[in-house]
Amino acid sequence: GPTARSPASRAAVGSGANANAGPGRGSVWARMVGYSWVYGCPVGRSSLRYVTVNFWGFDGRRSRGAVVVNASIASRTAAAFTRLYEQQFRIRQMKVMDSGWGHNPKGPGADDYAAMGADNTSAFNCRYVGGEESKKVWSNHAYGTAIDVNDFENPYVDVQGRVYPDTWFLTHRSGHAGVFSSASSAAVQAFTAGGFRWGGAWSPPDFQHFDGGR
Repeated sequence: GPTARSPASRAAVGSGANANAGPGRGSVWARMVGYSWVYGCPVGRSSLRYVTVNFWGFDGRRSRGAVVVNASIASRTAAAFTRLYEQQFRIRQMKVMDSGWGHNPKGPGADDYAAMGADNTSAFNCRYVGGEESKKVWSNHAYGTAIDVNDFENPYVDVQGRVYPDTWFLTHRSGHAGVFSSASSAAVQAFTAGGFRWGGAWSPPDFQHFDGGR
């Protein structure tokens, strides 16, 4: 299973999903610089927003998490996670990609491989396309327009057929908490109703990935 079965998360704040999108505190940004944001990134701080929202954990408790996204998708991101909350869709953890994850071993950005292994839900990370770092093509995460949710339950398959972070859920796409089972599922539609594209429909699939365009 994921390296963080029951990760320590902040307690929920207020009632419902209580989603908020704003510029974020300087302390949040300070932890990102040199990790998820590096010089040469295609977007800067002014283009990014800090979205906080309550979510239902796999432990059945309400917790509060955060993602950093492009300002252009901030309100749609808040709405999508509000829909997931209303469905009581389970999320393992939602922690901003920053110094807490360490450096990406395969290029710029914070360590997405560590985050996937810990089943972290995240968005902005100034990194190259996963599994294809040698091509040095910015991922849409580097623009803050892509969100990865429950990486462990919703694995990513690269063009070589390598699976991240684990293969088990490739063949167990229904009847489990936190899984995006199909394009018609309520959880996937929480995002697609707001104009996001779901990577689970791609070939090869990226079940964790929602793309808000740019």
